[in-house]
Amino acid sequence: MTLRTSILAAILLVGACNSGGSSSDDQAGDDTPSDGGSSDPGMCSPLTPRTVAPETFIGPTGLQDRIGAFFDGAQTSLDVQMYLWTVKPLAQKLIDAKNRGVAVRVILDPDEAGNTSVEPMLTSANIPWRNASAIYTYSHAKYIVRDGTAGAIMSMNFNADAMASGSSGERNYGLIDKDPDDVKDLGAIFTQDWALAGQEPAQPADLSCTRLVVSPTNSKTRLLAHINSAQQTLELEVMYLSETDVRAAVIAAKDRGVDVRVIIGDDTDTSIPMLKAKSIPVKTATSFFLHAKLIIADAVAFVGSENMSYTSLIKNREVGALVFEPSAMPVITQQFEADWTGAKTL
Repeated sequence: MTLRTSILAAILLVGACNSGGSSSDDQAGDDTPSDGGSSDPGMCSPLTPRTVAPETFIGPTGLQDRIGAFFDGAQTSLDVQMYLWTVKPLAQKLIDAKNRGVAVRVILDPDEAGNTSVEPMLTSANIPWRNASAIYTYSHAKYIVRDGTAGAIMSMNFNADAMASGSSGERNYGLIDKDPDDVKDLGAIFTQDWALAGQEPAQPADLSCTRLVVSPTNSKTRLLAHINSAQQTLELEVMYLSETDVRAAVIAAKDRGVDVRVIIGDDTDTSIPMLKAKSIPVKTATSFFLHAKLIIADAVAFVGSENMSYTSLIKNREVGALVFEPSAMPVITQQFEADWTGAKTL
């Protein structure tokens, strides 16, 4: 057994929410883009009530200012794990935080060439940054941990298109989470991945009882359970739908009488004929680039970095969460409805 294999096995063992299974479907990348199961019982459920309701937000409108303000609010620490970072003003926000005494660390994906836009800035400012460990096919997560008291979990990268307006902009969803358990788990993920990125001894994050939806630990199990929970409505706004078990679960929802709607980013996706054969309405966005990874089952929404591909759910580092609080849901559902109205029927 190689060192990489043994470390990954330890991570999966500590995050023992996963069960066995496989898929032959494999697409790589961000944008490229088994183990079925049911939701965890009791207090280990992703639907365990939070002590503080999250704040949800949408990109691209006002996104750069929102992330910048989140950085500006840091008093003691900022840990950032980001797949793609090209927006230099946000890197400058980190430098400003470091200069006022905030401890800053950054993990980037080593295969994303765009990160060279900000890496020299971080190095010149003496901000510690590391390329993510090759234990993951892609370090595709997009999250921030601030002061150990707040976390931002997103589908958006820190690239120009994620912040742009008009047809060149991207649709993305995110949340600010201040629940102590969620923030602690998010910090444990970063601590583990920081050590792995430096080839240091790493304590696997204990995700055996977490609300978070995390690859490679539990994403597929929890997203299948989320889709399977739909009783009345199921709505997806996703780049593509290539993972075979997830696709089958969406079709099964329609078969049991759930009202299913899908907005898809790739109008050549192989799932489209299958969905249409089941009379599932499918549309594609025309006024923006669809980068979202959104699944709404009844009154619960998944928000995070996970694409609906085998690689994303099983091989990558990804982070997401379920949003179920009534105060946080309208921002998401209203945007989906607006996007549905403006989308092109396939």
